[in-house]
Amino acid sequence: MTPHYVLGIDNGGTVTKAALYDMAGNVYAIAQSHLATQVPRPFFTERDIDQFWQANVTAIRRVLETSGIDPTTIAALAVTGHGNGIYLARKDGSAPRPGVVSTDTRAQSIVDQWLAHPDYDRRVRAKTGSTVWAGQPPALLAWFDQHEPHLFDDTDYVLSAKDYIRFRLTGRAAMEITDSCAVGMANVVTKEPDADLLDFYGISRWQEKIPEFCRSTEIAGHITADAAAETGLAVGTPVAGGVMDVVAGALAAGLVEENELTVITGTWSINEVLSRTVTDEGKVWLTVPYPIEDTYLFLDASPNGVANLDWYINSVIRPALAAFGQERSDADVFAACETMIRDVTPDVEDPFFLPYINGTDIIPDGRAGFVGLTSYHDIRHQVRAVYEGVIFSHLYHIDQLRTHGDFAGHARFTGGAANSTIWLQMFADAIGMPLDIVDATESGTLGTAICSAVAAGLYPDVRAAVSAMTSAPRTTIHPDPEFTALFRARYARFIAHIDSLRTHEGHHANPCHR
Repeated sequence: MTPHYVLGIDNGGTVTKAALYDMAGNVYAIAQSHLATQVPRPFFTERDIDQFWQANVTAIRRVLETSGIDPTTIAALAVTGHGNGIYLARKDGSAPRPGVVSTDTRAQSIVDQWLAHPDYDRRVRAKTGSTVWAGQPPALLAWFDQHEPHLFDDTDYVLSAKDYIRFRLTGRAAMEITDSCAVGMANVVTKEPDADLLDFYGISRWQEKIPEFCRSTEIAGHITADAAAETGLAVGTPVAGGVMDVVAGALAAGLVEENELTVITGTWSINEVLSRTVTDEGKVWLTVPYPIEDTYLFLDASPNGVANLDWYINSVIRPALAAFGQERSDADVFAACETMIRDVTPDVEDPFFLPYINGTDIIPDGRAGFVGLTSYHDIRHQVRAVYEGVIFSHLYHIDQLRTHGDFAGHARFTGGAANSTIWLQMFADAIGMPLDIVDATESGTLGTAICSAVAAGLYPDVRAAVSAMTSAPRTTIHPDPEFTALFRARYARFIAHIDSLRTHEGHHANPCHR
């Protein structure tokens, strides 16, 4: 039977999703399974390996049952997942310990020592183009050597989240290059392991546990009989290398051209641009090989995006409503917020919000808060300041990316904020560029499914697959020059305040906490 579909699997922080796509990128069926995160001690975030695998099994079975298709019509599949963290595995697929999720910070003291080392820039940043941080494999392996040294002899493979699931599906252990480079385990230019990197980290002995590398769009294995029995997939179905989650999101947003800014709004503030030149100027947070030949994704991000608004609504607005016996739907609350924003005539001297509800190292103490409130200001000014604060979080990261692109033309824009007309206009005004609004629903599954379509030979390359399988922008939002000038003045106040805090404390930001 002629294959008609590709399957994308996305392993996020709490949910595993599986989605079937046709060759035009239309979702034919989608299913999900929830997965609990364990916090056994402060600063630890882990997941049970068997539950992790079973979440994937459940999601795959559900999507096949929902669709009713013949599994042999799936041309190929690919997996994506949260970047960083670590999943140690034995050859039989079992694990010597729980997996570690990327939000884990147990190894922060180790990372602090590395960042302060005089050779860090030369031996690490110059090769990886990224900032090392506590939730990455090098830091976690160094921590294991100090606190769980028995793991070395009980481990056969060091894997990322998606690579572990691919290993269970195919029986072949491999580390795909977007993950291996993004986690600081490989040279981003050569895309090969670098012994000097591991030596700097003090984890040279673990090199023998790092499996061979594979590319995003190559067939990295085939579904085994055991995996087929558990999932319902057909034996021998090709499994592509896939990509890490931030790359999947960029592909789903249609990003294939250099110097084109992509803004992805969500819990995280994610900002991306492509370049064919690797440079460490500006010290962006992450540099990743893109699945287009000789192209790299530069990303600057933090967990301080829409999470700020979620906090304000859930911790301020909803409790206030509840105190008066009022319950409102999400739609009603957001509509009320937007009405309050429209009621305010913005001024340069209005209060602003430090958008660091999930912490940051950009400023001393790393806390969120309002700046400039007076007795004149009310809840309307606060709401506008929080919406604007999310925008300022993105602008800060976009500034870090300007050394890697001139951002000609339009910017691509997707994510939660794309559902708000007034917020979109505020973003366009603040960035000062037309925003092409892209509806990239389930971007993780779609982005990695694009790679599987190329691996299966359904498209000649990623550019062709992205063109065929992603949506054209549904609309374009143009900036208002008057408000662009206002935003620039207000953002200058915001940056001046941050700089004053740094100067007062003699503070230097650690980019990994942006």
